[in-house]
Amino acid sequence: MRKLPLYKTKGIVLLQRKAKEADKNVVLYTQDYGKMEFCAKGLRKIRSRLGAGLEPFTLTEIAFWWGERLAIIREAKIIHPYLEIKESLDLIEHASFLVRAVDKLTQQNHPDKDLFALIISSFLWLSEGGNPIIKPFFSLKLLSLLGLSPQMSQCVCCQKKKEEAKGFSLERGGLVCSTHDGNSFPISQQAIHILSRLSSLNMTAAKRITIAPSLFGEFEGTIERWLNWQLSA
Repeated sequence: MRKLPLYKTKGIVLLQRKAKEADKNVVLYTQDYGKMEFCAKGLRKIRSRLGAGLEPFTLTEIAFWWGERLAIIREAKIIHPYLEIKESLDLIEHASFLVRAVDKLTQQNHPDKDLFALIISSFLWLSEGGNPIIKPFFSLKLLSLLGLSPQMSQCVCCQKKKEEAKGFSLERGGLVCSTHDGNSFPISQQAIHILSRLSSLNMTAAKRITIAPSLFGEFEGTIERWLNWQLSA
């Protein structure tokens, strides 16, 4: 019997799915192959040697071989378990939001090392305690990397400057002025400013930003509605 070659890569575990018998399918966003679904044989067994290394929200190094339908994981070695996330219901909710967005918006086998780095750095941020800005920041950066950013610099219909924007149109993909604000929801100039500013920041700078509570709901809600629009597309 010919021995199959083993391949190695690092990946963050997004989710697990039940498979036949004692197996599970595991979805990871990997450094070298992008999002991939693997078969983890025997993972449902209590004493599975793969268990800890394939828990959701874990950064792991896997060794695998290519199967006929799915790649099959042979080994899983924990790099970072992010235990702080798994011990907090609030952080679990944030991490679940991150992995759901990645899983829903990315295609299989489309590697993006910038996206991999964003995921890893966001999980590190969460493990340090995070803060409310992490979800909108991650959403903006994820959408940007996938080419799904809304038009925030001018009216999507007539190119009037963003200072004349009165609404945000999901169907049209960004800001609209008063002439074209049908089927849009209102957005303030303060929220537009915060959206534009946050889009240009790196994570280190984003961690230091503060937003007034009266403005945060509008700002976060706008990003959330745009992200959900993309998730349902």
